Order: sequence, then C-alpha cells, then structure tokens
Amino acid sequence: MTFFITSETSYEVGTLNTIDLEEKLQEYFESKHYGEAIVKISTIVICVSEKFNALHPIRSPKISKNKLSFEFKLNFEKYKVMVDEERKKCISIEYFNNLKEILINKKVKNFDSSTFLKDLETFLKNEELL
Repeated sequence: MTFFITSETSYEVGTLNTIDLEEKLQEYFESKHYGEAIVKISTIVICVSEKFNALHPIRSPKISKNKLSFEFKLNFEKYKVMVDEERKKCISIEYFNNLKEILINKKVKNFDSSTFLKDLETFLKNEELL
C-alpha cells in the first residue's frame, strides 16, 4: 500500500510537515495488503485563513483505479498557534478521523476497511500521534 500526502496552506502557517507522516505510513504499510480496491491513498490537507476558504473547497472523496483520494481542512486559527509536535499530532488525528469516516460511510468491495483502520490506529498510537 502506498501513501501520498500534500498540503495547501496560507503563508501564516507555512508548509505543513506531512512528509514525515507519509514516510512512516509508507514504511509501516509497505508489505500490508487489504484488497485490490484500494492500494494507494492520496490526501490533500488544507489549512488556510478565512479569506482563502472559498478558494479551497473540499472535494468529495473518490475511489478510482485502485486509489482513494480525499481532502480535509484543519482549523486554521487553532493550528497556527500550535508548536511542531502539536501540529504533527493534529494532522495525524484529523487524517485518521477523516479516513475512518470515509471508509465507514463508503462500503468498498474487495477492501478490508476494518482491518486497515485497526492497523492505522495501532500505528498512530505507537507513534504517539493519536
């Protein structure tokens, strides 16, 4: 399973540190297999000030060609006052919660969502990100 996480941000918060999470997910899930329906998860994390919200709408989650693509927004005002460790944890918690909601509400044939979510939760807890 492969992961791609990128971000769209306002200048006040700078670039989000998503590379570390992406690399750790990649390493942990590299040899795991949950079915053919989803083998790649692509994510855009949005954290923009109120004046830019309209320019960054959240698109609906989509599954096509064995890839799940989804986006979510962080609370800009809360995020901008956090320190690095809080930011990493915030991104991870929101990532998990949004992914869990998608996979619970969108039944995917040929993908073991429950095992994947349990593994993801275990991984994030072990990394102290959840």
